[in-house]
Amino acid sequence: MVGDVHHFPVRVYYEDTDAGGIVYHANYLRYAERARTEMLRVLGVPHAEQVATTGVAFAVRRCMMDFLAPARLEDTLLVRSRITSVTGATVLAEQTIYRPQSGGIVPPGQATEDDQVLVRLTLKLACINAQGRAVRVPTPMARAFARLGIGGAEGEKINSKGDGASADAPSEE
Repeated sequence: MVGDVHHFPVRVYYEDTDAGGIVYHANYLRYAERARTEMLRVLGVPHAEQVATTGVAFAVRRCMMDFLAPARLEDTLLVRSRITSVTGATVLAEQTIYRPQSGGIVPPGQATEDDQVLVRLTLKLACINAQGRAVRVPTPMARAFARLGIGGAEGEKINSKGDGASADAPSEE
C-alpha cells in the first residue's frame, strides 16, 4: 500500500493473449480481481478468512471498464486499486491497469505519472451472505477500510457480531 492505493504487479503470459498476442479483454477482470484480493490481504482481512469467519463475501454488482490501450504478451503491468467509499453493504472501488514506462517490474510506490494507462475500472461491490442476500460489510473489513480513511456515515456504531451491521440495525434472525 502506498497511502490508500494498493499496487499489484502482473506479467502477461501467453495464456492471457489472443492469437495476435494482445491481452484478451476478460483477463483484465482477472488482474483486477487478483489485485483486490491482495489488497484485502495487505489490509489484514484476507477474503477467504472473512468468508470462513463471517459467512459473507463480496460480489461484483457493477463494473464499468474503459479500454484505452492494449497490453501485449510479456508486458509487465501494474494494477493500482483504491477503495473510494464504504456504505452499508456496498463498497466502491477504482482500479487502473498501467504499463510502466520502465518496462520492468516497478516496486510499489515507484510508478510514475508517465506510465501508460491501459484500462480503468469502476466497481460497485455488494457484500452478501451465503444465501446471496445483501448484508453490511463485516466489522473487521469496515475497520480495515476505516484505517484508510474510508468508512460509513460518521458516528456510525459498529456492532459486536462481526457482520458489519450498525449496532442499531435490526437483526436478520
